[in-house]
Amino acid sequence: MRECWDEGGLRAYLDRELPLEEMTRIAVHVGGCAECHARYNELAGRAARVASLIEALEAGAVTSAAGPLPRRWAMGWRSIAARPVATAVLALAAAAALAFVLVPKHIAAPKPVVAPHVVPVRPVMQQDATPTMETPEPSPPRAKSPKRVKPPDVQYYLALDDEPIDTGVVMRVALDGTGVQADVIFDADGRPRAIRTVK
Repeated sequence: MRECWDEGGLRAYLDRELPLEEMTRIAVHVGGCAECHARYNELAGRAARVASLIEALEAGAVTSAAGPLPRRWAMGWRSIAARPVATAVLALAAAAALAFVLVPKHIAAPKPVVAPHVVPVRPVMQQDATPTMETPEPSPPRAKSPKRVKPPDVQYYLALDDEPIDTGVVMRVALDGTGVQADVIFDADGRPRAIRTVK
Protein backbone atom coordinates (compact mmCIF):
# COMPACT_ATOMS: atom_id res chain seq x y z
CA MET A 1 0.00 0.00 0.00
CA ARG A 2 1.39 3.41 -1.02
CA GLU A 3 0.97 6.27 1.38
CA CYS A 4 1.06 9.60 -0.50
CA TRP A 5 1.69 12.78 1.45
CA ASP A 6 -0.54 15.84 1.34
CA GLU A 7 0.72 19.31 0.57
CA GLY A 8 1.01 20.26 4.26
CA GLY A 9 3.22 17.26 5.03
CA LEU A 10 5.43 17.96 2.02
CA ARG A 11 5.72 21.62 3.05
CA ALA A 12 6.71 20.60 6.56
CA TYR A 13 9.31 18.26 5.03
CA LEU A 14 10.55 21.07 2.78
CA ASP A 15 10.86 23.44 5.79
CA ARG A 16 12.54 20.68 7.85
CA GLU A 17 9.94 20.95 10.61
CA LEU A 18 9.39 17.20 11.11
CA PRO A 19 11.14 14.69 13.38
CA LEU A 20 14.04 12.75 11.85
CA GLU A 21 12.09 9.47 11.46
CA GLU A 22 9.29 11.23 9.59
CA MET A 23 11.79 13.11 7.40
CA THR A 24 13.41 9.84 6.32
CA ARG A 25 10.01 8.21 5.62
CA ILE A 26 8.97 11.13 3.42
CA ALA A 27 12.35 11.23 1.66
CA VAL A 28 12.09 7.52 0.81
CA HIS A 29 8.50 7.92 -0.38
CA VAL A 30 9.20 11.04 -2.50
CA GLY A 31 12.13 9.23 -4.09
CA GLY A 32 9.84 6.37 -5.21
CA CYS A 33 6.52 8.14 -5.96
CA ALA A 34 6.42 10.25 -9.13
CA GLU A 35 3.26 12.10 -8.08
CA CYS A 36 4.65 13.15 -4.68
CA HIS A 37 8.01 13.97 -6.28
CA ALA A 38 6.29 16.31 -8.77
CA ARG A 39 4.25 17.94 -5.99
CA TYR A 40 7.43 18.35 -3.88
CA ASN A 41 9.26 19.99 -6.83
CA GLU A 42 6.33 22.36 -7.39
CA LEU A 43 6.33 23.38 -3.71
CA ALA A 44 10.10 23.80 -3.67
CA GLY A 45 9.87 26.00 -6.81
CA ARG A 46 7.20 28.19 -5.22
CA ALA A 47 9.19 28.54 -2.02
CA ALA A 48 12.34 29.45 -3.97
CA ARG A 49 10.46 32.10 -6.01
CA VAL A 50 8.98 33.68 -2.89
CA ALA A 51 12.33 33.61 -1.09
CA SER A 52 14.05 35.29 -4.05
CA LEU A 53 11.36 37.98 -4.22
CA ILE A 54 11.71 38.67 -0.51
CA GLU A 55 15.50 38.86 -0.81
CA ALA A 56 15.16 41.23 -3.76
CA LEU A 57 12.75 43.37 -1.76
CA GLU A 58 15.13 43.51 1.18
CA ALA A 59 18.10 44.32 -1.08
CA GLY A 60 16.14 47.02 -2.93
CA ALA A 61 16.78 45.46 -6.34
CA VAL A 62 13.20 44.75 -7.36
CA THR A 63 12.79 43.65 -10.95
CA SER A 64 9.80 42.44 -12.89
CA ALA A 65 9.60 39.48 -15.25
CA ALA A 66 10.01 41.91 -18.17
CA GLY A 67 13.23 43.35 -16.77
CA PRO A 68 14.23 46.07 -14.34
CA LEU A 69 11.58 48.51 -13.18
CA PRO A 70 11.56 52.03 -14.60
CA ARG A 71 13.75 54.48 -12.72
CA ARG A 72 10.84 56.31 -11.08
CA TRP A 73 9.46 53.00 -9.70
CA ALA A 74 12.89 51.84 -8.52
CA MET A 75 13.34 55.16 -6.73
CA GLY A 76 9.96 54.64 -5.08
CA TRP A 77 11.00 51.21 -3.82
CA ARG A 78 14.23 52.60 -2.40
CA SER A 79 12.38 55.39 -0.63
CA ILE A 80 9.91 52.85 0.78
CA ALA A 81 12.74 50.54 1.84
CA ALA A 82 14.32 53.48 3.67
CA ARG A 83 11.24 53.75 5.88
CA PRO A 84 11.11 50.99 8.51
CA VAL A 85 7.30 51.03 8.80
CA ALA A 86 6.80 50.68 5.06
CA THR A 87 9.38 47.89 4.97
CA ALA A 88 7.55 46.06 7.74
CA VAL A 89 4.22 46.46 5.92
CA LEU A 90 5.72 45.11 2.70
CA ALA A 91 7.27 42.17 4.56
CA LEU A 92 3.89 41.39 6.16
CA ALA A 93 2.19 41.59 2.76
CA ALA A 94 4.77 39.22 1.28
CA ALA A 95 4.31 36.81 4.20
CA ALA A 96 0.52 36.93 3.75
CA ALA A 97 0.89 36.20 0.02
CA LEU A 98 3.23 33.30 0.82
CA ALA A 99 0.79 31.91 3.37
CA PHE A 100 -2.08 32.25 0.90
CA VAL A 101 -0.17 30.27 -1.72
CA LEU A 102 1.23 27.57 0.55
CA VAL A 103 -1.50 26.95 3.15
CA PRO A 104 -3.86 24.15 2.09
CA LYS A 105 -7.54 24.82 1.98
CA HIS A 106 -9.25 22.93 4.80
CA ILE A 107 -12.75 21.62 4.40
CA ALA A 108 -14.67 21.66 7.64
CA ALA A 109 -15.87 18.25 8.75
CA PRO A 110 -19.65 17.96 9.02
CA LYS A 111 -20.99 18.29 12.53
CA PRO A 112 -22.34 15.09 14.03
CA VAL A 113 -26.11 14.82 14.26
CA VAL A 114 -27.30 14.51 17.82
CA ALA A 115 -30.22 12.17 18.33
CA PRO A 116 -33.16 13.78 20.12
CA HIS A 117 -33.78 12.79 23.70
CA VAL A 118 -36.71 10.33 23.81
CA VAL A 119 -38.74 10.05 27.01
CA PRO A 120 -40.30 6.60 27.47
CA VAL A 121 -44.06 6.56 27.97
CA ARG A 122 -45.32 4.64 31.00
CA PRO A 123 -48.15 2.21 30.29
CA VAL A 124 -51.35 2.96 32.17
CA MET A 125 -52.47 0.09 34.37
CA GLN A 126 -56.21 -0.38 34.78
CA GLN A 127 -57.72 -2.12 37.77
CA ASP A 128 -61.14 -3.73 37.81
CA ALA A 129 -62.03 -2.19 34.45
CA THR A 130 -62.66 1.16 36.07
CA PRO A 131 -61.40 3.97 33.94
CA THR A 132 -58.47 5.78 35.44
CA MET A 133 -57.23 9.08 34.41
CA GLU A 134 -53.52 9.79 34.23
CA THR A 135 -52.62 13.02 35.92
CA PRO A 136 -50.73 15.35 33.66
CA GLU A 137 -47.22 16.28 34.61
CA PRO A 138 -47.02 19.74 36.09
CA SER A 139 -45.89 22.28 33.57
CA PRO A 140 -42.75 24.24 34.34
CA PRO A 141 -43.43 27.52 36.10
CA ARG A 142 -43.94 30.41 33.76
CA ALA A 143 -41.67 33.36 33.97
CA LYS A 144 -43.37 36.26 35.64
CA SER A 145 -43.94 39.18 33.38
CA PRO A 146 -42.44 42.37 34.68
CA LYS A 147 -44.85 44.64 36.49
CA ARG A 148 -45.88 47.59 34.48
CA VAL A 149 -44.81 50.76 36.13
CA LYS A 150 -47.40 53.48 36.04
CA PRO A 151 -45.84 56.58 34.54
CA PRO A 152 -45.69 59.45 37.01
CA ASP A 153 -48.35 62.08 36.75
CA VAL A 154 -46.78 64.99 34.95
CA GLN A 155 -47.86 68.34 36.22
CA TYR A 156 -47.38 71.09 33.75
CA TYR A 157 -47.01 74.73 34.62
CA LEU A 158 -49.97 77.01 34.06
CA ALA A 159 -48.93 80.18 32.26
CA LEU A 160 -50.03 83.38 33.98
CA ASP A 161 -49.76 85.47 30.76
CA ASP A 162 -49.37 84.93 26.99
CA GLU A 163 -45.73 85.99 26.65
CA PRO A 164 -43.06 83.27 26.14
CA ILE A 165 -40.58 82.64 28.95
CA ASP A 166 -36.86 82.84 28.09
CA THR A 167 -35.32 82.23 31.49
CA GLY A 168 -36.58 82.19 34.99
CA VAL A 169 -36.15 81.06 38.57
CA VAL A 170 -38.38 78.41 40.17
CA MET A 171 -39.40 79.21 43.72
CA ARG A 172 -41.58 77.10 46.03
CA VAL A 173 -44.21 79.10 47.88
CA ALA A 174 -47.05 78.29 50.30
CA LEU A 175 -50.52 79.48 49.30
CA ASP A 176 -52.36 81.61 51.86
CA GLY A 177 -53.79 79.58 54.75
CA THR A 178 -54.48 76.42 52.73
CA GLY A 179 -51.21 74.57 53.41
CA VAL A 180 -50.85 73.86 49.67
CA GLN A 181 -47.46 74.48 48.15
CA ALA A 182 -46.79 75.63 44.60
CA ASP A 183 -43.79 76.13 42.31
CA VAL A 184 -43.77 79.56 40.69
CA ILE A 185 -41.50 80.60 37.80
CA PHE A 186 -40.29 84.21 38.09
CA ASP A 187 -38.64 85.93 35.10
CA ALA A 188 -35.56 88.19 35.20
CA ASP A 189 -37.75 91.20 36.07
CA GLY A 190 -39.19 89.41 39.14
CA ARG A 191 -42.69 88.95 37.69
CA PRO A 192 -44.45 85.57 38.20
CA ARG A 193 -44.88 83.91 34.80
CA ALA A 194 -46.15 80.35 35.52
CA ILE A 195 -47.38 78.25 38.44
CA ARG A 196 -48.03 74.62 39.35
CA THR A 197 -49.23 72.99 42.55
CA VAL A 198 -47.05 70.47 44.37
CA LYS A 199 -48.58 67.31 45.84
